[in-house]
Amino acid sequence: MIRLVVREIARREGIENANALAQASGLPYETCRRLWQEKATMVGLSTIERLCNVLHVRPGQLFDYEYEPDKGQRLRKSGGKGSK
Repeated sequence: MIRLVVREIARREGIENANALAQASGLPYETCRRLWQEKATMVGLSTIERLCNVLHVRPGQLFDYEYEPDKGQRLRKSGGKGSK
């Protein structure tokens, strides 16, 4: 599972909420709210770049990945990505 860890990084930088992130980054509040609540499903490169500049991180640091061993099996059985 991939998830964004924007809230954790922002708090380390002294940004305490989505509104403060929006002000610091110039991104729309709604975008920041989704990022803050980990509800964003797609993030554009320009948004990632702004976050990196404001939070002083590299792009990969905005993401956390947890391997789910059974997920690949589910995708193959259902004919999704990973099936041949």
